[in-house]
Amino acid sequence: MPGMNFCPTKEESVATFKGNEFFCYDLSLTPIQSSTDEITLSFRTLQRNGLMLHTGKSADYVNLSLKSGAVWLVINLGSGAFEALVEPVNSKFNDNTWHDVRVTRNLRQVTISVDGILTTTGYTQEDYTMLGSDDFFYIGGSPNTADLPGSPVSNNFMESFESRISFEWNCDSKNRIDS
Repeated sequence: MPGMNFCPTKEESVATFKGNEFFCYDLSLTPIQSSTDEITLSFRTLQRNGLMLHTGKSADYVNLSLKSGAVWLVINLGSGAFEALVEPVNSKFNDNTWHDVRVTRNLRQVTISVDGILTTTGYTQEDYTMLGSDDFFYIGGSPNTADLPGSPVSNNFMESFESRISFEWNCDSKNRIDS
């Protein structure tokens, strides 16, 4: 949808989740159809497992979670899931300090980096290049996290997301959700 902003204003703040709270954006009126994506967010937590964000259903989805203290990304464009695990060598990301996550996708190439240092790059399967979602976009959890496709965790995120959470899908123009 050209020129559509979901949340055009942005204030400096931190969203704190206690395990049963989450943000939910309904994409049914403004569905995502993209061949390139960029997701950036910052988080801090002591929790080892939790859903950070999810959109999509069945075989077309993006899932970003914290699993056993590592950042876990699963993207499926309809032909099988691409999975990436990013973890520090001598510690975990559930250390109650802020960590910056950046996920980019251009057609089939996916790159995830944490704190600008730890980076993993790979490719989605087959020839599908479009991400489509007309479902919900969840941040920090969902009503039933264990049942989300591709979800490696069953619980919602606990602790804090910084206001720099920004999700952009490049279609004909940029659709943007800022929190």
